[in-house]
Amino acid sequence: MRRAMIALIGTAAGTVLLVGAKAGFSSPTDRPLNPQAAGATGPAPSGSVPPPSGGPAPAGTMPPGNGGPATTTTTTTAPPAGGATKTTSAPKPTTAAPKPPRTTMKDGTFGGSSVYVEYGNVEVSIVVSGGKITDVKVLDSPSDHSRSVSINKTALPKLRSEALSAQSANIDTVSGATYTSSGYKLSLQAAIDRAFQG
Repeated sequence: MRRAMIALIGTAAGTVLLVGAKAGFSSPTDRPLNPQAAGATGPAPSGSVPPPSGGPAPAGTMPPGNGGPATTTTTTTAPPAGGATKTTSAPKPTTAAPKPPRTTMKDGTFGGSSVYVEYGNVEVSIVVSGGKITDVKVLDSPSDHSRSVSINKTALPKLRSEALSAQSANIDTVSGATYTSSGYKLSLQAAIDRAFQG
């Protein structure tokens, strides 16, 4: 942070000196003191404009206003804090176009997800032929209670018939089998998604 601040101040000071030198004048605070008048010894600070009088200008420079080139000051800025440099690379061109999504289901058997509902798991698989669902098989359904078994004997055939008719998971819930119906639809949708991905 300190290096960056010093570099910034140096750049600003160099710019002021350069503008003053090109214009042929400088403010009293920018003009260096005459070393003989101040009683100082040693050379004037680097980067300062030589005094307008008091002898010839150093070799390679001419004081401003004499028709010669003005003294230029070169400043460098410090690298970013931490010394890290940021590089960017051009994006790599793609050689192959992405595959378009399938518009029909692939033929075969596709299993759906096992979905947990209130009284157990529901899982189905579908058989696809000619891009259409030709069968829905129940792989798992709630069977821990006799009431669940009784409900599913009626509900599962109705859900299968609805799925074959709709060719989707957008089917009606069977009255009295709400949990089984919701699990059936979710598992069916997962199987259909896999058929489209296949």
